[in-house]
Amino acid sequence: MDEIDLQPLRITGSWNVEWNLFYEADPTEETMHYLDASSLLHLNNYSLMRAINLDFRPENDVNGHFYLRVINLTKIENPRTKKIDYDGDWENLYFELTSKSRIEIVKEIERLVREIPPFKG
Repeated sequence: MDEIDLQPLRITGSWNVEWNLFYEADPTEETMHYLDASSLLHLNNYSLMRAINLDFRPENDVNGHFYLRVINLTKIENPRTKKIDYDGDWENLYFELTSKSRIEIVKEIERLVREIPPFKG
């Protein structure tokens, strides 16, 4: 079987790819090993205070679906070290979409990275 490439995505410059395990693989018995990560894609944009996360649920289930979420971020400063970290509010999502269509998910990710407004938390 041929190797499957990572899914091409048009991501604007202000987005940071935290990890990318999102392949050009639609769910079939032969491709499920490409969809078995707990998170397929995670993008951060600290100037917008948003993150985009993509899962496939349930893992290893050919009848599953892609689950796309936009998470609001909050800046947290460690008072001792002055190190800045970011906390995601996974309970109060800005946006979520479930779909069985990889192409629909790709189009939505590409739309979100272009059009998502900043989080004013």
